[in-house]
Amino acid sequence: MLGLRDVLVRSHELADVELPLPPASAVLWRVLALVTARITGLDQALGKKSKSRWLARRAQLLSDGCLDPAAVDAYFAEHAGRFDLFHPERPWMQDPRLREECSKSSGVNKLAWGRTAGQNQVWLGGHHHDLDPQPLASAEAVWHLLATLGYGPSGRCTSRVVRGRNEANVTAGPLRGTVSYHPLGRTLFESLVLNIPYPGTGEVDLAPWERPDLNDPLGLPEEPTGLAGLLVNQFRHAVLVQPSPDGSQVVDAWVTWAWRERGAPPELDPHFIHQTSKEGRVYPRPAQAERAVWRDLDSLLRHGEDDGNYRPRILGDCTRMAQVPQEVLDALRLRAFGFDQDGQTRDKQWFTATTPAVLRWLEDNETDDTENARIVHRIGLARKSAEALGRRLEKACREAWKESNSPGSGGSSGKGVKTETGVGPWAHHGMSRYWSQAESVFWDIVYDRPTPGYTPGTAGPGNAFNLVALAAYDEVTGPYCERPRVAKVVERHRSALFDHWTPRQEAA
Repeated sequence: MLGLRDVLVRSHELADVELPLPPASAVLWRVLALVTARITGLDQALGKKSKSRWLARRAQLLSDGCLDPAAVDAYFAEHAGRFDLFHPERPWMQDPRLREECSKSSGVNKLAWGRTAGQNQVWLGGHHHDLDPQPLASAEAVWHLLATLGYGPSGRCTSRVVRGRNEANVTAGPLRGTVSYHPLGRTLFESLVLNIPYPGTGEVDLAPWERPDLNDPLGLPEEPTGLAGLLVNQFRHAVLVQPSPDGSQVVDAWVTWAWRERGAPPELDPHFIHQTSKEGRVYPRPAQAERAVWRDLDSLLRHGEDDGNYRPRILGDCTRMAQVPQEVLDALRLRAFGFDQDGQTRDKQWFTATTPAVLRWLEDNETDDTENARIVHRIGLARKSAEALGRRLEKACREAWKESNSPGSGGSSGKGVKTETGVGPWAHHGMSRYWSQAESVFWDIVYDRPTPGYTPGTAGPGNAFNLVALAAYDEVTGPYCERPRVAKVVERHRSALFDHWTPRQEAA
């Protein structure tokens, strides 16, 4: 386990940074990217042709292959004490005023993700409860601190009184319910440099640990003009942790609101896929636990818009035209951190995923590469085919279950099975089986490897996903086909898994 200074100094020796809590990782990557930008000077883009000059500086840094240890030490010396989790006056990423401004603490369980707190039922989140709160190891508490700042819920929170104003509600964290995408190089050093967004030509703004003073909770948040405003100044929660006497554990915590006003809207987060609503509103694509990252791959690779979707801005600066060295680009993978949750209290599932080296195929407006275009086109066709077969499989499973269990059908497939009305178990089991098998077929098509139903060298996926869907359908329906009536219904809807076919209705 390493501290921030050692991670940066040794970044060229390390392959990755890994935290057991994916939501914390998404916030940590933003923090590390900002600190790396400060150390390397990539937090500013000044003068004429600022973008091209910035890209050239970044390309030279990638060629150097490591961070300057003296520059790293100079940055941490400049902000000495500000990275101390338990500093008495300015603890890192926390607000020490909460001890006086909150009438009571929130409890360590409120900070720890996955634990129950307040009046939640104990059996819904482990055996932790507020009558016997278990401390967190200090290093582990940092993960939960970062996750709370990024993904904290909206709604009721611990009451906080500021200049006579008593409020007990908070808005959602800036990353809540989203998927965050990050380029991943051969070393942590390459990854950190390529995760620095282009800062634009605005003034440099300050991160919480760089500010001379704490924020005014009743004032307007500063307008985001630089990387700090984009990456780490959008948090809506205020947090403070209480250490044990020896500092090895966190025994209590305060979690409450940090701002009453929204302030100027920030730029689009550079790590999100954005899409446009029918009303023209641009918003981050919500995280879905059941949706694998490869199903968004063509949107991530394509330049600009794709059916109203915008690929993450950070990937626009990872192309050949962005002066990324070819040997770096050839090995560049994609990392995703997601958290499927609603705006308030429902946390469904967090997840992380890493693709193979696919970012070599990122499209660029000024790139005229026929082979690259063919690969991206094939990826798009494969993804669309997989989605289409998934929809047809789900419909076939639902309709076959419904018809085989209708009055007078003679079917017995629903006996002893408790399901949602009209849905049945076939759709859920079939889709689970289908998507788990479809991913390996998808990657075979992407890398032009032979797989059943697909011939290498062809543009489209052929019948590859039809075969996967058919296998999934047969697997979930087969055990119920002992009765002739059910078997007939299942076979008729099975044909719907082929293109351009609609099952005819049984004659009365």
